[in-house]
Amino acid sequence: MKLNPSFIYLLLAVLTTNLAFSFYTMALTYFVYGATNSVFYSSLVTFISVGAKVLSGLWIGSITEKIKRKSLLICSISIQLISMVLLYFLTNIEVFIVVIYLIVYILSFANGTFAPIKSKILKETLEEQDMSKGLSILNSIDQILLFSGWVLGAWIISLIGNNNLLLISVILLLIAFMSVLKIKTDNVTEVRANKGTIGKISDLLKLLNSKPLIKNLIIIECLEVLIGSVWIGSITLKFVQNHLHQNIEWWGYINASYYLGTILGAFIVMKFSKIFQNRPAKIIIYFIAIYGFLLIIYSINALSIFAIVLVIFIGPILQIKEIVQESYLINMISHKDLVKLTGLKNSFVQMSFLLSILIVGAITEVIKIQYVYTISGVFSCLIALYFYCFAKKYFKEQKY
Repeated sequence: MKLNPSFIYLLLAVLTTNLAFSFYTMALTYFVYGATNSVFYSSLVTFISVGAKVLSGLWIGSITEKIKRKSLLICSISIQLISMVLLYFLTNIEVFIVVIYLIVYILSFANGTFAPIKSKILKETLEEQDMSKGLSILNSIDQILLFSGWVLGAWIISLIGNNNLLLISVILLLIAFMSVLKIKTDNVTEVRANKGTIGKISDLLKLLNSKPLIKNLIIIECLEVLIGSVWIGSITLKFVQNHLHQNIEWWGYINASYYLGTILGAFIVMKFSKIFQNRPAKIIIYFIAIYGFLLIIYSINALSIFAIVLVIFIGPILQIKEIVQESYLINMISHKDLVKLTGLKNSFVQMSFLLSILIVGAITEVIKIQYVYTISGVFSCLIALYFYCFAKKYFKEQKY
């Protein structure tokens, strides 16, 4: 695989932006909690951030019709950088929390426009047979940085304060800005449609409905996200304390094992990319089913050591499936529809995530925590069965 210079600069931009996002979310959550002493107000940082990304995904089609792609990329990073600088200074003075929320919204909206353009640049810079390997390189380094980010972020806050963590985020976004300037991509706008935003979204949904394979890949991703919040911090903490009967250190071990597994999964795809790019639909079905089966075992197991072993196995299964699924989706979508459809997909996924937090959070209040994982595992197996039935019908006599 020959790495295109634009891919390398894109890789650097994505990684520094994601690490900056990890740091700033941590710093702002800590700041808002310290200012309000409220879990609700501090959790609004994440809620507003996700909500803004949902809206940017829905609006990306209209935005790319008015702003050229390279210009939008530069504009997106610039807005994020300016917003981060403002947050750095505002957290040093007394300010209304609503102002912080407003800047978080602006920053997150700008960040939400980055992902669809990233997919477009990946399609331009990588050959179809290299897509899985390229995504595995990006995902493996990204997971390492995110894992390090949460560990380093807490350490930096305790050592030099949350405000200096924001300063580091500013520096990271500055690196991302310089990297974006080096990316070579067609500086053109998308074909303009003489319709309002609602009409454009309606047309986009009709376009998606006309592409059953792409539509069902997005559906299963949303369904997976809907039951995927069993891995968020509060849920895993309750599982460790109430089911495994261990202290908070084991919570860290479980989280670390999960990230270790995802990193391992990315390296496996990188090493065996040619195997995984053959019959991707079949791989997606098998790996979703295997994940569901492992999750059911994880839910009924009460041995802490075995739980860690299971999580280390679950990590690669999920990561391999996600890389294959994303590369398959990018390769399936045409150049002219890629930005709009990936933007729509990202909005659906973010909405599913918000809904997932509410649903899973509510379920944990009424049933034992281990049964939440059991339900999630069974649901994953049903998703695999659903996609198997669809693929069998769609490909008919073809092998998938």
